[in-house]
Amino acid sequence: MVKKIVAVLMLFMAVGVTNLYAGEGDPLDLEVRKIDETPTQHGGMKTPALIPNVWQDGYELEIETPHAEYVLNIVSGTTVVYSVVVPANVSLVMLPATLSGTYELQLIQGDLCFYGDIDL
Repeated sequence: MVKKIVAVLMLFMAVGVTNLYAGEGDPLDLEVRKIDETPTQHGGMKTPALIPNVWQDGYELEIETPHAEYVLNIVSGTTVVYSVVVPANVSLVMLPATLSGTYELQLIQGDLCFYGDIDL
């Protein structure tokens, strides 16, 4: 009987963890690049950058919290067509409905740029 109770509790914990991080909409596949390639005195980062989890539902983006403050850019070619600062305590961002097409989404934090394609 104790084994059954423990098994059920483990199942509830596993389901609870997966629901905690389940965003609304489609997940976006982001990559990372350095913006400033100037060598630093200490040789750069020692650990890999943690790529944020972002979901898209139409013109709404959800960024998994907690997260750092980002500058969010929507880029067409080399032109930034929309830019906004996303504070660390904000998880939902509404993009302008006037945008239509495929763009590059950029989340900039310091000298790192997390980027990926987004269809609006």
